Amino acid sequence: MNMTKKWTPARVGAWCVVVVAVLGGCHAAKSRDAEFVPFPQRVSIEEYTSRQLLETSSMAVQVAAETGGELTVMGLPYVQVCGSGDTQGYRLVGYTTVAPSMSFEGLEKLVTENKPNWAVAVQVDKEFGRDGTRGIQLIDNYGGLAEFKFSEDSIAVRSRSACLPTDKPLDDPGQFALPSVEEAFPGVHVTVSDNTDPDLHPVPTLTPGAPVTPQSGAQSGAQSGE
Repeated sequence: MNMTKKWTPARVGAWCVVVVAVLGGCHAAKSRDAEFVPFPQRVSIEEYTSRQLLETSSMAVQVAAETGGELTVMGLPYVQVCGSGDTQGYRLVGYTTVAPSMSFEGLEKLVTENKPNWAVAVQVDKEFGRDGTRGIQLIDNYGGLAEFKFSEDSIAVRSRSACLPTDKPLDDPGQFALPSVEEAFPGVHVTVSDNTDPDLHPVPTLTPGAPVTPQSGAQSGAQSGE
């Protein structure tokens, strides 16, 4: 295992901002180039939450285990309204986590060898971007993805579902009970960052050492079509 210099919370925050931008960009590019499962045939957001979101969290734990076991939560999950008409549903943005860095080759090996069954494609950035980062994306057949963002100092992990159907009312993103930190990362020592950026942390702010409870209250209701 190749470790690099120690990362800092300030650097981690900067990389998390990059992850948000890349997630949106990669998803848009892939959506233009690929044919995904039609909206009515996709899994429900409830099934995605109970399975795929937790599998991505499990992969974040594997990354942390390879780099010393240190895992920081920089952003909590939230739900957004998406689509319109017959294709209106919800999109789930998962946890943003950060671990110390390892070699990019080691990260690529870990991700490709342990990718979940839902990952129908693996997209690897061939070169470093101008910001000094390089990503690996696991893409599902609905258009959602999990992003592993490598930098010299840290590895950030975040996921974003496609627009998914539900039988529940379509005007209340806060109705869904999302996994708490303990439920998403069972048995793992996790530090919750005092990160109040609304794009990363739209649910009630947690400070280091604060009790962590299931996130079933108010969430971001920002609407985004797909």
